[in-house]
Amino acid sequence: MQHTSNAQRAELTSPAAHEAGQRSQETLLNCYCREVAGPAGELSVGPLFWQNDWPAAVKMALQREGGQVLHVQLPHTGERLLVVVAAASLTGNYRYRSPFFHKAPGKPWALLDWAAQAALLLREMALRHGLPPNTELMEQVCNSVAMTTRALLCPPAARLPADPVEAYIDSEQSLVFGHPFHPAPKSRQGFTDGDLGCYSPELGACFPLHYFAVRAEDVVQQSLLGQRCEEVVAAGAPAVEPGCVAVPVHPWQAGHLLTHPLVRQAIHEGRLRHLGAHGAPFYATSSVRTLYQPGNPYFYKFSLNVRLTNCVRKNAWYELEGATQVSRIMRGLLPGLQREFAGLEVLEEPAFLSVDLRNADPAGNREVTEGFGMILRRNVEALLRPGATALLAGALFGNHVYGEMRMRHLLGDIAARERSPLASVTERWFSDYVAQLMYPVLHCYFAHGLVFEPHLQNVLVGLQAGWPCQLFLRDFEGVKLLPGHYPAQALNEISARAREALWYDEEQGWRRIGYCLFVNNFAEAIGQLSADQPALQPRLWALVRHHLQRYQAQWGSPASARRINALLAGEPFPGKTNLSNRFFQRADRASTYVPVGNPIAAAGEGSPWN
Repeated sequence: MQHTSNAQRAELTSPAAHEAGQRSQETLLNCYCREVAGPAGELSVGPLFWQNDWPAAVKMALQREGGQVLHVQLPHTGERLLVVVAAASLTGNYRYRSPFFHKAPGKPWALLDWAAQAALLLREMALRHGLPPNTELMEQVCNSVAMTTRALLCPPAARLPADPVEAYIDSEQSLVFGHPFHPAPKSRQGFTDGDLGCYSPELGACFPLHYFAVRAEDVVQQSLLGQRCEEVVAAGAPAVEPGCVAVPVHPWQAGHLLTHPLVRQAIHEGRLRHLGAHGAPFYATSSVRTLYQPGNPYFYKFSLNVRLTNCVRKNAWYELEGATQVSRIMRGLLPGLQREFAGLEVLEEPAFLSVDLRNADPAGNREVTEGFGMILRRNVEALLRPGATALLAGALFGNHVYGEMRMRHLLGDIAARERSPLASVTERWFSDYVAQLMYPVLHCYFAHGLVFEPHLQNVLVGLQAGWPCQLFLRDFEGVKLLPGHYPAQALNEISARAREALWYDEEQGWRRIGYCLFVNNFAEAIGQLSADQPALQPRLWALVRHHLQRYQAQWGSPASARRINALLAGEPFPGKTNLSNRFFQRADRASTYVPVGNPIAAAGEGSPWN
């Protein structure tokens, strides 16, 4: 029998554990309401209704702070859920104001903790679909809560550091909560407790890379630079004997690769040699596997055979090819895009490096190639305007109370300096942000057939004196191409499998952009910016409306008119189903979507700041 130590009990009942559990309840219920209860008509938000057995805590929360009661029916288990929220939300971005309660048939209302809630909702989904309980997803929820608890033991400071490099690193490493519409946003299956401490960005992870000496004939690489990829990497690598190449890997991945039979065989044959840790440290960014080193011309994006949220984060062999292909395309398009959208920068991925042992076992050989695969991504530092600071958008808008706190200080400083009302500064700031992001993303899609994924972890904002002056798009793994713009004959530098992985049809591409831009990005930003000023919410959505109209007037086409007019008329946004994806264990590419309420039509016109 396992016994819980006093230290473990203290950690489980600490304020950090309580906060992590509460946020897990909120994000899981966010998902369930959006994907299941809302579409099925099993969700209501409003005043208390006729029953008189409501929990006293719910009545007290309503009397003390006001708000609405969110009520979810679970018809397959016969239970109900109840919690107080600040207000109804068309997009499902609720602000929770009370503990969570549930009622089983024939029993009184009872408090519900995060573990019991997760078990209840997953059981309801299993019964709904006639499937056994998804124990893996329950493990991921537990894993996520444990990681969040550790991160909250040292929560982010109220203000970002003054030094631009420190501020950037802090923004990448401060996402203590993660995706607000994912059932397990901080799940890291494959990491031990020790690994979490060593490699989690939220815990300040910073470490040197590991290197392997690999015979040159076993190295595979591609580069659009003036140098081969291994020559770029060699600047920070240990010296190796002639005829060999130093190949860097993430330290955790080094240990993983050393257990692979083909790697062990290659080491025995003298084709590979593990050199261990070397060089100046790199910082883990928000994706965990992409690493940043101040002054290095490139980020290093490594394979990491760990399931982070939805996917095992390895660089598939066809994704290595795809990254350089998208870089080729962007090199041709970017000068024209920057003439139209002066603040736009794209962090290209112009080279990759890996190992090909050419073994007779094709599956094993592919595992080695993907396991060693690393991609160079342009460093943001070289593209920043003088005096600007780059910050991850997710640290401002995707980090719940900590993002709100930092945005409050950022906007408050501008308001004080310029002697302008805070609400006015907030609107102007958000208008600048929307224009910097929306215009190039829409134009890449409608004019050039490129599908970017501008969610909060793929967007960096360049700030000068606090105001948005640049917008950086990153992560070519999520960039897709419309076949009508990029047929097979236009992509003859890459394999058929890489072409297939890059293609999205028009509808698939629009759903991805619609979700990332309007739901994951703008809805989250508006929810946080208006947290203490609810009257701002319709005005901020009105600014989104204004910029859609401006885009169509200045750059639009018949194709864009069809999509934009539908949004202006209130057509629902597409919402990605992260809970269902994990419950049914779907690949991310096979994601389904549900309608998300669109506040644009009801918002009216906003002040034309731009």
